[in-house]
Amino acid sequence: MYVKSQWKAGVLGCVALILAVNASAETKVVKDPVSVELKTYLVSTSTDGKPTVKLVTKVKPNDVIEYRATYTNNTTGKIKNLAATLPIPVETQFLAKSKPENAQASTDGMSFAPMPLKRKEGNQIVNVPLKDYRALRWTIAELPAGKSVTVSAQTRINSEKTKN
Repeated sequence: MYVKSQWKAGVLGCVALILAVNASAETKVVKDPVSVELKTYLVSTSTDGKPTVKLVTKVKPNDVIEYRATYTNNTTGKIKNLAATLPIPVETQFLAKSKPENAQASTDGMSFAPMPLKRKEGNQIVNVPLKDYRALRWTIAELPAGKSVTVSAQTRINSEKTKN
């Protein structure tokens, strides 16, 4: 009797699992028109002097990090004038290396201008220090359906001495 009830419970469990799988297979997932995936890479130099990058989840002071944001068009049509934005964390300093190279920069993440950023100090116009850059933005003229574009920026993690 015990074996028969266990068998019955097993069959009912399998039927429930099959129904759940079928129900989830028919569920449509609605995606945003554009999705963004951000990855962090450690930039270093190999023994032959060539730059290398390695995907990382942990960093330490003075590491050179490359942030890469991949924007994907999830629609069936073209997306025009996509503003691809990449934040620059406060704990880092932008190294003036970005791809594509036509990025605009911001010190507040709201107002963007061509690099190098300028500001008025007294009666002089001076370059804004790279440590004050907080975001980069690229205008992607057209992103075809189902395609992706990646933008990137290199930064250095501030040393513990420079954190205030």
